[in-house]
Amino acid sequence: MKISHRETIPAFLSIDVEPDALQISRDETEHWPGYRTTYEFAASLRHQLAQASGTKPIFGWYYRTDPQIEQVCGRADFALTAFPERTAALREEGDYFGVHAHPLRWSDERKLWVHDVSDRQWLRDCTKFALDAFSACSGSPTKLFRAGAAFLCDDIVDILDRNGVAVELSLEPVAGWGLHSRKVQGAIDSSPIVGEYKNCATAPKTPYYPSRKDFRRPGYGDGRRILLVPLSTGSAVRPSGGLIPELKRRLLGTSKANLMMLDPTEDEWPGERHFWDVVSHQVAAMERPYVSLAIRTDGFESRRAARVHRVFTALAQHPLAKRLRFVHPLEVKEQITPQYYS
Repeated sequence: MKISHRETIPAFLSIDVEPDALQISRDETEHWPGYRTTYEFAASLRHQLAQASGTKPIFGWYYRTDPQIEQVCGRADFALTAFPERTAALREEGDYFGVHAHPLRWSDERKLWVHDVSDRQWLRDCTKFALDAFSACSGSPTKLFRAGAAFLCDDIVDILDRNGVAVELSLEPVAGWGLHSRKVQGAIDSSPIVGEYKNCATAPKTPYYPSRKDFRRPGYGDGRRILLVPLSTGSAVRPSGGLIPELKRRLLGTSKANLMMLDPTEDEWPGERHFWDVVSHQVAAMERPYVSLAIRTDGFESRRAARVHRVFTALAQHPLAKRLRFVHPLEVKEQITPQYYS
């Protein structure tokens, strides 16, 4: 079933609040300049989208509260407590907060921070640490989470589920970059990967309650309480109009080989309008459409941040902006989840 062009579409913009660099040090004093520039950009974007849609958007801010932040900055909730005026202003706008955690640990051998995804107990401990730190700061249980470096596994999902997290929004349901890369690339530096990534190409492309045996499968009878909301994907082939292309799409569907993440931080898009054309084409084919996109607080001088700013500035000029409603995930859980996954 296709949606009407008159219907509105729930959308989530997840902003990962983290230091500009992955290799941070106690010797440095300023780790978060990108947070300031992203905060300012979000205020401008909120105004532009409100004018385009007639409804004020709200955004999700996911704060790094993992062990690396505590070890370097002195406390895990540093980004929440060191900039209280920003936290208060975002809360006043109606924005919502969650946890973003990277499994970073110091390697004495390499003299670097590494993403250790090989140690199951470390993944569980790191995730629990981040949830506890955020809850202690906010005074309430953590309900929203985004895993760092596009890495999810059953141990992380299990800890989230056991601790009452309601929605996880980082799943990339494709054969992701982590399967072939040996490092996590940030805006200005990188971190080695220790261990192997999971291939999530078989995971559903729409929200679902995962199986307790494999987070990449829906749980029919053994489903967890946590809802996994995958990031948006779409065809890498530019959508074209006309009856014949449309009939081909209906008959053949989207080839898995052509499926890619709709990532506004990547430079593979020919242009900003092209990106939103692909997003628009994708939601038009969804039974329960939604859009979920993610960015991080990179410094404005970085190429990745510049691309993000261009892409989202272009949204305000795209017809899709009139239909997108940037909302809180918990408010639309039932609306975006297929009934057979509920």
